[in-house]
Amino acid sequence: MVMQSARIVVAATTAATLLLSGGCAGGGLSKEDYIEQADAICKEADERTQELEQPRTPEALDDFVERARAISIELLDDLRALEPPEDDQDVINRMLARIEDAIDYLPRIQEAARQRDNEELGRLGQELQAAASEANEIAQEYGLEECGRTQPAPAP
Repeated sequence: MVMQSARIVVAATTAATLLLSGGCAGGGLSKEDYIEQADAICKEADERTQELEQPRTPEALDDFVERARAISIELLDDLRALEPPEDDQDVINRMLARIEDAIDYLPRIQEAARQRDNEELGRLGQELQAAASEANEIAQEYGLEECGRTQPAPAP
């Protein structure tokens, strides 16, 4: 059951992390510049997430979630520093809120793994995945490609 729960967390964390992008804050980027910078950072986030070793035990899952959470928080902070066009701030804020919701599930997933509560682990993984999926949809509708991926980019 650890492997099945780990797969849910890996898929959902990867989806959430793909959305977490950043760049240099400025005086308000054009939509094209925002998309370009965000997608470049999302590609890097994808690579960082793919470097995480797949968990095979509850202890490994705990470590994986901690590392994924650190990456996610760092990248969310960077995304918040990236200034989207003023007219697009509402859609970006909705995306950021859903990303933050996904990140907020990670400590609860860690606790469920520590308690070996597979039912709770599965439920939380599904909720995290739902938040990440909604953030992906918002990103795709906005025009983000790398950040709107539901699966990691294929290896070159």
